[in-house]
Amino acid sequence: MTEQTNYYSHTYDLTAGECNAEGLMPVTLLTARIIEVATEHANRLGIGYSTLVKLNLAWVLSRVSIEIDALPGINERYTLHTWIESTNRLFSERCFRLTGPDGRDMARARTTWAAIDMSTRRAANPGVLGDVMFPENPPVCTVAPARRMGALPDSAATEVCTFRYCDLDFNRHVNTVRYIDKILNHWTLDWFDRNSIGRFDISFHHECHYDENVDLRVFTDDSSLSMCELVRNGVRAVGAMISWRKKITE
Repeated sequence: MTEQTNYYSHTYDLTAGECNAEGLMPVTLLTARIIEVATEHANRLGIGYSTLVKLNLAWVLSRVSIEIDALPGINERYTLHTWIESTNRLFSERCFRLTGPDGRDMARARTTWAAIDMSTRRAANPGVLGDVMFPENPPVCTVAPARRMGALPDSAATEVCTFRYCDLDFNRHVNTVRYIDKILNHWTLDWFDRNSIGRFDISFHHECHYDENVDLRVFTDDSSLSMCELVRNGVRAVGAMISWRKKITE
């Protein structure tokens, strides 16, 4: 690991047990690593859990946007780098670079975090955490903000999903990565053999809980853009957009 005041990096090795069916790092693991490294950096900056709990605050992940050129393969070493880009009275933007063993970029990500008051569950101003939330001259993040997604057409495919024990985190809410599991499991193995994810956007609107049923609705247009939503009691809990790339086959 390396650390600077406003920049933090963590190096990993991708094990066989962490790989997907293509022998690569899955988007679910990349998202989990993004949350993990953000947490590590926040702790080192003094804006992590131990500080926020004294203020009755907590960080909540609102949006994630990932752009992928390539992903690490089995036994490959990779490094995830992060920094705070900006903060306003509602959100803090944190960015990431995923680099391979040669130091070249493989993927990039932009995340949006909200600080919430644990008593009221309402938004708090993350700027109260001090100057560390407003770094000078942060590295450039080339990932555009998350795309806005309108209502899905009536023709969207729909299936019912239920959240169980292994979907929960220590707060007894559905784990962030489990939402992505539900969405990506919509497609078949054959689809993933022919297509890869170029960009993945996900927005979290409402928490889901144990034994809740949600409707997974998916619509893919002619440009290979899939719009997805998890709907609970008629209200969108999670929205996602996926840009697909055709794999080159011999």
